[in-house]
Amino acid sequence: MDRRDFLQKSIILSCGIAGASAFLEACKKNNNTTTAPTVNFTIDISSSQYSALQQNGGYVYNSANNIIIARDHSGNFIALYDVCPHAGCTIQFDGKSTFPCPCHGSLFDENGNVTQGPATSGVKKYSTSLKGTQLNVFG
Repeated sequence: MDRRDFLQKSIILSCGIAGASAFLEACKKNNNTTTAPTVNFTIDISSSQYSALQQNGGYVYNSANNIIIARDHSGNFIALYDVCPHAGCTIQFDGKSTFPCPCHGSLFDENGNVTQGPATSGVKKYSTSLKGTQLNVFG
């Protein structure tokens, strides 16, 4: 191996190691990175922007507070902080009772508890109260 080949291979190897280290460190740092806010707001589920909540299995995001509001298969309203504590991705709703994270496969139940990692902590659950078509989310 001549000097030029040695330098090229050394640079490539160094970049690979640095990249892998940065990726692993980012995953470690992002675990539990954000704190869920305290909220108290009301939405009108008869409004067109919240029409998904008129049916069981529907969900919407309240992007101002990073909250996912879902209506489970039994018609109950569930509100969770929508930021996965593993890497900060936005969780979704499966239409029944599970909230998957599309980035790395973490799963959360209707109470925000982790049921499958890599997340090691849950997400905050908010209380809900429905009066007519007015849904209050608080906590």
